[in-house]
Amino acid sequence: GRLRASEATPPPPGVLFGTAKEEGNLLRVSGERRGEAGADVGSMALYSSESSRAWVSFKDGIWEECDVVNSSEQQLTLRITQTGEQKNVERKKIGFHYRNPSAVENADDFLTLPNLDEPNILHSLRVRYWAGEVYSHTGPILIAVNPWKAVTIYEQTVLEQYKAQKSTKPHIFGLAAKAFRDLMSSRKNQCILISGESGSGKTESTKFVLQVLTAVDENKTGASASICSQVMLTNPVLEAFGNAKTLRNDNSSRFGKWINVHFDRKGTIAGAEIKTYLLEKARVIHQSAGERNYHIFYQACQSAGQHKFLQDLGLEDATQFEYTKVCLHANNTDDVKSFERTKQALHFIKFDQQSQTNIFAAVSAVLHTGNLNIGEDREGNSTMEIDKHLQQVASLLGLAPEGIKTAICCRNITAGTDVMVKPETKEKAIQCKDALSKALYSKLFDYIVKNVNVALRLKGAQVTMQVSVLDIFGFEVFQQNHFEQFCINYANEKLQLHFNHYNFMLERQLYQREGIELVESDFVDNSACVDLIEGKGWGIQAVLDDVCIMPKGDDQALLDRLTSAPQMKTHAHFDSAKRRSDTFTINHYAGSVPYTIKDFCEKNKDLLAADLVTLLQSSKNKFFNSLFENQASDATPSKPGRKGGGGGSVAYKSVSATFKTDLGSLMDAINAADPHFVRCVNPNGNKKANCFEDQKAVEQLRCGGVIEAVRMCRESYPSRYQHSEFVGTFSCICPQAIGAGDPRQQCVAMVNSMKIDAKQYRLGKTMILLKREVVDNMERMRAKLLGGRAVTLQTSVRNFLAKMELRKKRDTRRKYLGCVHLQSSFRRTLTRAKYVRMLQAVRMQERRKEEEEAKKRADAAAAAGGAAQKQAADSQVAQDSRAAVLQGLGDDDDSE
Repeated sequence: GRLRASEATPPPPGVLFGTAKEEGNLLRVSGERRGEAGADVGSMALYSSESSRAWVSFKDGIWEECDVVNSSEQQLTLRITQTGEQKNVERKKIGFHYRNPSAVENADDFLTLPNLDEPNILHSLRVRYWAGEVYSHTGPILIAVNPWKAVTIYEQTVLEQYKAQKSTKPHIFGLAAKAFRDLMSSRKNQCILISGESGSGKTESTKFVLQVLTAVDENKTGASASICSQVMLTNPVLEAFGNAKTLRNDNSSRFGKWINVHFDRKGTIAGAEIKTYLLEKARVIHQSAGERNYHIFYQACQSAGQHKFLQDLGLEDATQFEYTKVCLHANNTDDVKSFERTKQALHFIKFDQQSQTNIFAAVSAVLHTGNLNIGEDREGNSTMEIDKHLQQVASLLGLAPEGIKTAICCRNITAGTDVMVKPETKEKAIQCKDALSKALYSKLFDYIVKNVNVALRLKGAQVTMQVSVLDIFGFEVFQQNHFEQFCINYANEKLQLHFNHYNFMLERQLYQREGIELVESDFVDNSACVDLIEGKGWGIQAVLDDVCIMPKGDDQALLDRLTSAPQMKTHAHFDSAKRRSDTFTINHYAGSVPYTIKDFCEKNKDLLAADLVTLLQSSKNKFFNSLFENQASDATPSKPGRKGGGGGSVAYKSVSATFKTDLGSLMDAINAADPHFVRCVNPNGNKKANCFEDQKAVEQLRCGGVIEAVRMCRESYPSRYQHSEFVGTFSCICPQAIGAGDPRQQCVAMVNSMKIDAKQYRLGKTMILLKREVVDNMERMRAKLLGGRAVTLQTSVRNFLAKMELRKKRDTRRKYLGCVHLQSSFRRTLTRAKYVRMLQAVRMQERRKEEEEAKKRADAAAAAGGAAQKQAADSQVAQDSRAAVLQGLGDDDDSE
């Protein structure tokens, strides 16, 4: 039915030739032969009961299962599986793809699927998710689905299996171990590129990669073991200062990072370094409902009651600070325990007690800066009370409270040799206060990363190789997209361009081996979109920087410049707003994204008032003084007419220009290494286990470049057969073309007989490469040809099976009747024996009764005779007694 979110374990899919797991195990095929196994199983299904199954989409991103009742080049008659409704539709108005046989839907490499398209990849991903398979391949891409629960596939025993190459199933351990093996065998740098949306598991994937890289060293010394431990301990430090709870993820990385792990020629870790990108500074001053600030704020606040030095720094409960009271708790997070882990990690990475005190002083200064009370007088000028928060900030920064107040609420304007003080409005003062908070935290983060790199740096000037890990934001599309999304999507466009070129290189190597002429027009990349963003002089980034230094340059001026430029009007990847006047649209590789122009210029400038910089550089606290010391040489008057007043400010290199430079250096490093790709997928937006939302997964597959990789595969020649295999599979379509000659010559004869356009295939030394649509057409012809024979064969088999079944039933009935007769005889014998025993018992009982009655009569007679004798004796005794009495009386008379 409809691909939709499901929270209950679904019934197992129907299987044609066996269970999905059993059949899926047949698909262990190499990248060069992708499509062979799929073609064999798929071709069987084409003239089976599954040949009419398909996917149809009436709305983008929503695919429904259906059966094809009838089809033509223009029309389709479909029966929707879920509703049973039958529809007649035009092919051009819907999305339509045939469904893969259920026997191959659990394949662990999606490029082996017979039907290679969005709905089939989505469905296979869902099938594997419900089967408990977290990882899958799409060619060179490892897809990792966040299970949102504890799984038992990351134990040390599993890691050892992948180190020893005893397991070939898709896994992040396997990819990291392969990167290390490739490093040692080729002596060429390797890089692992991890991307995905918030909550998809990028941070955890990075940890697993580092876990493997620090475990593959078989020759650890004391120094290398220490470096391994320090590399792993960078995670709690960077997570504390760079991660936060968001609506999508309770431990979301709010910055990108590039981690280099250096190895010597023996494969022993020699050092490491970290480069960070695009820290989300706006989170310091604002969080959406249900989201938190960076973890370190809550760790320090919750632990203040247990650490006196935190209390001395002015830290207290998070509810007391404007920057932290929006949301206080994150699921499955103990901020007190996390604080202890962070402190231990800082200590192990060589941050002494004074350095840690300085770090938490900066954290406290940021929080108290957020509590500064800025008001407004009758004239509309900003005011600030010298309260405990201002005094605490001044104490921590080593500055005078009046100096901070003046730097935030006023602006020095230089006119020749004269300096005038101009009061700022309340809005400008609040912006200045927030800019100070963001600058303090950004400088603190850079300081921590710098010192982490000092602890991990190479010891000596030894030559090393390296495995690098990139953990960066995935492509982002929201209801409103701003400057941050523009930078993130720009980075992803560059990475996708690299991926396209990498695929092109692999194709070129295959073509060279096969002796096939390479036609570059067969491969389409996204270089035009990259040029749109970074084109020199006319690209969006160049126009943005130009507007930012113009007098009265603002967001509307930027939008006007973009929409009126001739290059933009004709560019295929740029669209001006049609409904809204404050947006422009870029057609990225993952889809069209409308960007809201609001605050583009302000965020690109990211300026901190020169008065504040000068003030901070005069701090009595050496730590805070050092954080801003490099700003000294950059301090110059700003361009006249700068938005927000004509005051002085720090000359700058814009955020987009800095990011472009950093991104260029990053791409140089990536291009110099062999890449390995990981795309993380968040299965649902509720952070729940056993819940798969298909539309959300589709969006991420598009944004992660997976669908684009499939598109490139389809644009080239994804169906690849050995010559003999091609002849054996499709010779039934044109048997007249098969004659003498080797398999290559037979392939030539077959394609000529089927009148396949020369642009639709490439013939190599050992293989023939074909477009997917050509193979689909040949499969349909083969299915139509073999369908009748298959039906006849099935009829004969069914007839034979029916006769065998009838014979078996007759034998069973005969045996049954024999058993019934035997049972009847046995029961008769048993019944008769029982009757005889009963009769004997009755007779014996009657005899015993008669004997008892006779005995009773005899006893009665004997009793009666005894009674008569006794009576007679008693009568005699009485007579004798009477006679004796009478005699005695007579004797008395005589004596008288």
